Amino acid sequence: MSEPKFAVSIDPGRLHFNAAHFITFNNTCENLHGHNFHARIEAFGKNNQDGYVLDFVQVTELAAKICASLNDKVLLPGQSNVVSVKREDDRIHVESYGQRFTLPLGNCAVLPVNNTTAEQLAGYICEQLLNDLQADGGLAGVTTLKVAVEEADRQWGICQREVGDVR
Repeated sequence: MSEPKFAVSIDPGRLHFNAAHFITFNNTCENLHGHNFHARIEAFGKNNQDGYVLDFVQVTELAAKICASLNDKVLLPGQSNVVSVKREDDRIHVESYGQRFTLPLGNCAVLPVNNTTAEQLAGYICEQLLNDLQADGGLAGVTTLKVAVEEADRQWGICQREVGDVR
């Protein structure tokens, strides 16, 4: 008989952020627009000595801080080959496929992604959450972490990482 496998799903109302973004695809750049993003987290693994895979309170607090850092920001891809993001004093100049934006620095979050799609945002949140959980000692029984970001009603981008990949 095999060992049981356990998982937790965390979908509290606190895991949301309102942000503007654009994506590039097919040699075009979308207009700057906004969404009310929502995040969901799932963790898979073995129950620890206390009988749980992951502490709901701990992961909710850490994920809420990540979401709060994105709230009311213009999300920009910092690793794109087709989007130029240049800082000049208190402004950020963005250019891609003929679109040009100049934005106040404080209103922007330049992320280590190549596009600000829901999938890439899920990947960013997943990486940040893994790092924070590892630093906080919260990954003991976790084998897999999955983060989903809802960009529009019932449209989710998902990133799944094996925890062994980051240890």
